[in-house]
Amino acid sequence: MIVDTVKGCAYVLTCTTACTVHAVFDGASPLLVLEAGEEGQYGFVAPTDAVEVSDEHALVTQTFKGAVPGLSARDGIQPGDDATLKSLLAESGTFTGTVNANGGVNIPLAVGAATDTGAVNRLYAAGMAGVTGILTSNAFLNTDAITASGSSTVAKTVPYHLAGIKVPKGTHSTIQARFEVSNPQWNYSSFAGFSFLWRATNAAKLSFGIGRGGKTIRPDLSIDSYSIIPASGLAYNQGEILDITFDNVRDTQRNGYIIKVREIFALNNTDSWQVKTTTSFVPASQNEPVPWTIAKIIYQQKSVASIAKYENTGALWLMLTGGQGNNLYQIATCRGVSNFETNVGISQWVTDVVNNAAGDVSVYAGIGEYTYYQPGGMNPVFYGLEALAVNAIEAEETADFVDINTPIES
Repeated sequence: MIVDTVKGCAYVLTCTTACTVHAVFDGASPLLVLEAGEEGQYGFVAPTDAVEVSDEHALVTQTFKGAVPGLSARDGIQPGDDATLKSLLAESGTFTGTVNANGGVNIPLAVGAATDTGAVNRLYAAGMAGVTGILTSNAFLNTDAITASGSSTVAKTVPYHLAGIKVPKGTHSTIQARFEVSNPQWNYSSFAGFSFLWRATNAAKLSFGIGRGGKTIRPDLSIDSYSIIPASGLAYNQGEILDITFDNVRDTQRNGYIIKVREIFALNNTDSWQVKTTTSFVPASQNEPVPWTIAKIIYQQKSVASIAKYENTGALWLMLTGGQGNNLYQIATCRGVSNFETNVGISQWVTDVVNNAAGDVSVYAGIGEYTYYQPGGMNPVFYGLEALAVNAIEAEETADFVDINTPIES
């Protein structure tokens, strides 16, 4: 691509891959100004009124002062000093920090746009937040279709939004719920993630399937059993199943709760199903019990997963409420799902409660939200969560899937 420049002025090239910058001359061959061997940020001085950049997605921005003090540069640009032209052809420079408006980069603006960089940054951030909001859709909890085995009762707090399920003392129950959502896809889906309201006032297990393939739900089993397994006699499919066990036992020595996540997946149609067990530890005081303080269950994946290999494309987070300084915890990484016949991604959940508490146990559930990939097939929500959340994972172990199917004696 051709970028107009001002002869003798300094510029920063931000590229996503290896690329070159050539000075453009009228009636003469282009002259190599910069050769970037990998993605990154590089400085150069324009010797002509235009340059040609080989990376169509690169950003070229003019600088009016040197690098911010503390940033390290390579080759021709020195930290904290004005960039100077050592020769007609500037040497490349890379930066350990991001070059931004505070560092002297002039953000290219549309004609008539405000030039105050603080306002521009706020406007840009707000616009990106708006785009992320647009690339989502609501999932309405079908409160009319919630079922609970045993003597448990279901209360529709707000129809198609919120519900509460009460499991009496000394009983057990399997609760099943599903979401109503627009189904805007054909053979391929843009599903990138899902979050939904869910919490329990005592020990419970939450299970749900993701993506392609049938799932068989098995009610009234022990907490260690698998409440959802691949359907049709464990026939191969590309989807996966997650279950999360909250034992509600606070470790008083470490001040927190251990959470176990099991992920059932298959890499191909010849090997057996696998189960990855992840153990996490969430710090919490006696006034912040888990799962009582869970606000949302969050699943996101950064991109479409490669089904044939395990690359930690997806992840599972808890959003907590309470007085703790951190309220986002990553509790597992996952293979993730492809976009082929993934449908809406997640359409229902199952909760198992074996109530050995002194009183009733309640499960509160609500609406959810689907996340779709942004242009380029990436999901910035994943990266935002990864940046903000505490990684609570302590151990991971993968083994062949061995079914556990132990009914609870009445």
